[in-house]
Amino acid sequence: MTSRIVTAMAALVLGAMICPCIGSQPAQACNKTAGCAMDTLEESHDMMRDGRMSEAMAAGRANVEAFRRLREAEEGMATLPARRTVAAPR
Repeated sequence: MTSRIVTAMAALVLGAMICPCIGSQPAQACNKTAGCAMDTLEESHDMMRDGRMSEAMAAGRANVEAFRRLREAEEGMATLPARRTVAAPR
């Protein structure tokens, strides 16, 4: 009997937490005549004109190079021979 009451109360609390979230978010659909694809295309062209695209591509290249250096360093560390720190018993 107690477990049914606890289960019912948990369901009510969970339902009360979920209900306010439903429908509170704005629609994400694009309702423009030209469509969202044109917005993306225009933003891409604007980025090319003002140099943001070059900066983003350079940052991306630097990130890839840093990742490759890190991976090489990790692979180099994995192949190092293990050192003994405690003397073996005689």
